[in-house]
Amino acid sequence: MYHKTIKSALRALFVVLMFFPLQKSLAQAPAITYASPKTYIVGSSIIPLLPVNTGGAVPANSYNMVSRFAGGYAPVSFDGVGAGAGFDNPSGIGTDALGNVYVSDFGSGAIRKITPAAIVTTIGNVNTPSGLTVDNLGNIFVSSFDESRIYKISPAGVKTVFAGNGGSGSVDGMGTAASFYGPGGMTTDVTGNLYVADQSNNKIRKVTPAGLVTTIAGSGSAAANDGPALSASFYNPDGVAVDALGNIYVADSKNNKIRKISVGGLVSTFAGSGAAGYLNGTGAAASFNYPTSLDADVAGNLYVSDYRNNVIRKISPTGVVTTLAGSGSTGNLNGIGTAASFYGPLGLVFDQNDNLYVADYINDLIRKITLTGYVIDKVLPPGFNFDPSTGIISGTPTGPAVATDYKITAFNIYGNSSADVNIEVLRPSPVSLAPFPVKTVCSDDFDPGAVSNVPVTYTSSNPLVAIVVNGEIHIVGPGVSTITVSNGASFADQILTVDPLLIPSVKITPTYFSSCEGMELTYEAITIDAGINPTYQWQVNGQNVGLNSSKFISSDLKTGDVITCVVTNNDACIPVSSPVSGPASLDTTPYTSIAVSIVSSVSGPMCPGTPVTFTAIPSDNVHSPNYSWYVNGVLTATNSSVFAVATLKNGAVVYCVMVAGGACILNPVVNSNSISVSILNGADCVIKVPNAFSPNGDNINDKWIINALNASEGCTVKVFNRQGSIVYQSIGYGEPWDGTTNGKAVPIGTYYYLIALENGKKKMSGSITILR
Repeated sequence: MYHKTIKSALRALFVVLMFFPLQKSLAQAPAITYASPKTYIVGSSIIPLLPVNTGGAVPANSYNMVSRFAGGYAPVSFDGVGAGAGFDNPSGIGTDALGNVYVSDFGSGAIRKITPAAIVTTIGNVNTPSGLTVDNLGNIFVSSFDESRIYKISPAGVKTVFAGNGGSGSVDGMGTAASFYGPGGMTTDVTGNLYVADQSNNKIRKVTPAGLVTTIAGSGSAAANDGPALSASFYNPDGVAVDALGNIYVADSKNNKIRKISVGGLVSTFAGSGAAGYLNGTGAAASFNYPTSLDADVAGNLYVSDYRNNVIRKISPTGVVTTLAGSGSTGNLNGIGTAASFYGPLGLVFDQNDNLYVADYINDLIRKITLTGYVIDKVLPPGFNFDPSTGIISGTPTGPAVATDYKITAFNIYGNSSADVNIEVLRPSPVSLAPFPVKTVCSDDFDPGAVSNVPVTYTSSNPLVAIVVNGEIHIVGPGVSTITVSNGASFADQILTVDPLLIPSVKITPTYFSSCEGMELTYEAITIDAGINPTYQWQVNGQNVGLNSSKFISSDLKTGDVITCVVTNNDACIPVSSPVSGPASLDTTPYTSIAVSIVSSVSGPMCPGTPVTFTAIPSDNVHSPNYSWYVNGVLTATNSSVFAVATLKNGAVVYCVMVAGGACILNPVVNSNSISVSILNGADCVIKVPNAFSPNGDNINDKWIINALNASEGCTVKVFNRQGSIVYQSIGYGEPWDGTTNGKAVPIGTYYYLIALENGKKKMSGSITILR
């Protein structure tokens, strides 16, 4: 039989040469895990439990699934497809590197080829073919039991005698010079050597690619002695296999044992007590009943056709024997593992995908056992389903179950991986949920505290208010949400109320200032709900100004500036700022200076005792002034803008001090100009009226000067022409007549004057001549 280890080595060599970058990532056993433990609720559909695989991919097959690959149950050889083909006691079986399966029909002598699509054709014929294998190059080797020969069929279909002279014997030699006696199962190694179970000779023979036949184990006696290869004994050996290290395994049929020939040439019993039976166990504790064929997988597990037990056995590298497939009863049922049945299984072989093919001899079928996929070690609780092609657990539990570990194993062609899943099923009691205290947006995450005998889940109806994080309630924002708890069978809910954070408010006082430009102004923030550690942000015209203080002080404000403030409450989990306060505003007035001047009612020298009035004239921006009059620096009169006096001495100095009212005055107290008074002596106070003057513009006698008359403020002076018309008049004589009337020069000639002095003095009259 074509040995799986050989094919694996060839495939590995091919990949190393052609696709080395892919080999490292693909040639991996699975590495699976499951989320565990799991508690489920009676009557509630479970979320499918999927394996997490971090190793090599697991093909979507049902592990250990036995199916019919080809054959129609009738002992007749005919070609066809799958069940449309017929076999007649198929015995030997092998595969090539392309996945084609080759079968020897012992009953008809036909050599059959089955493609991966199950198309069956006949490619040759050998008398009583018992064993069959395929080498690395695609050559097919068939043992003829009755002819005691080994035939070779080339890939081109040419059949030749490869070894054996056709007579029964045990002669070593080259090709047809050698002899066999009822040869059975065969296999090849990686170098093309052929190993033959020489049944009736009770020996194991080796044939090189050149055809040289040698005996490598067995004395020829029918016994079960272990020891050095050529002195050890077998009894009707019917199958051989070679592992990756070169050890040879033998299905020692009538000894009911699996024997091992080491590379060093020692024969030992690998498994089997020797008594015909059907016991699983380790090494000699197990028993077989006429094992016939062997093959091995990549991991070193050995597979055995246990012919009379109608099962396929598996032996681990440590010698642990288990039943892979078959119920033990005769039949042709398909199914997983021991749910299937066989009838006299003979040859078996692996293909490159670790599918195991079995020549089901008496059933006249070729069976296929898929050895990739998933398997679970025990039946899940009622209502659960296990998908062996995906490893997924699903379903709806129908009753309670105690916590139990279930071992799930994943297989691919490179190995396997196991993981335990602990599953418990509970029948829930009603769930209860206590009312929640009112929360704020600053509240910590909290456990809702539902009471149930089974795990619960929570949901929130309003994710803008609260969400569920790792089984706890996480506050998102203010509002109301319904928190619902469910244990899969019952539910309860409570209202969660989340209050918003207090939003502070602020107003500014005063809201208006009227001030002088550059004056220092103070605004104060009046707050509500600002907390114990508020912060303040003042703004002028939208720009941040000032310090973090409840007061804003500035001397740089101007008319039209808008002052606002925002206060932030820092006591909560997040700062909360107020809306912008109502605006405060101001009008500013520039500072100005004031002035005052005084004038005298007498402009020149005056006679003693002449009354004189001084008048204060303030600047236009003066409001509510108060005056103080000083004579020679001595305060003489107050509270009037007019100072009248008739007792001044010659040289007296008069001035005024004004205190002004009004806003934004830089100098509210100001001194006026000073007026120095000139008092004439007595002689200068005699009134002398000139009788002529010459107003001709030569600055000599251009005006009618009347000495001492200017000291008489209350006098009246009138000048008449000859016709009696007034050409000049004045009250007082502060400005002498210049010889004009209404702005025009009067004609030269004689005119008449009348001077009425004050205080009842005698009037003065006479004539005056104007000369040019």
